[in-house]
Amino acid sequence: MGDWLAHITVKPITKELLPDVRWLAKRLRNRDDMELKATDTDLETFAVDVDYENYIAYIDGQPLLLFGVSRSVICGYGHVVWCVARQDLYQHYKKEFVALGRQILPKWKRRFPKMWNMITQSNEKSRRWLKSFGAEFSKPFIYKDMSWQLFFVKGDEKHVRRTVDDGPYSHTGNQSVQPAKTAV
Repeated sequence: MGDWLAHITVKPITKELLPDVRWLAKRLRNRDDMELKATDTDLETFAVDVDYENYIAYIDGQPLLLFGVSRSVICGYGHVVWCVARQDLYQHYKKEFVALGRQILPKWKRRFPKMWNMITQSNEKSRRWLKSFGAEFSKPFIYKDMSWQLFFVKGDEKHVRRTVDDGPYSHTGNQSVQPAKTAV
């Protein structure tokens, strides 16, 4: 990571960090807050769900965003990937957000054959960010009177990892592996 990112810290979310999750939950981007409410997602409970690898990113000591990925395949589609952020993310921290994504998502793409979630069709900023990482979108559908789309981010099949210790900054998994089709 470049020196200009030295003011960012990423930690796995634990129960001890729930006060920071609560702090951030009160300051979420309007779109993120709306999508969480529409899907009946309790952020505090979800943040410490043991079936997910969830992280909190701090900038200058203040919570900036929460993100994670499911440890197992959900609904047969793949691993659920998610991210919610503070309301001033795009105004003040867009560069840092993009840099974190460029560091973390390629590692996850090596570990998971397919990641997915759903997003409202009107969430343009998040949709553009997802497209920049190769997301493909389903046809729109209506859920709770809003237009949504599933999105899918394909992993790098020939380098997909099957380990749970490859966190966002881990260097495990840098060795080449057999293609998924021929691995034993």
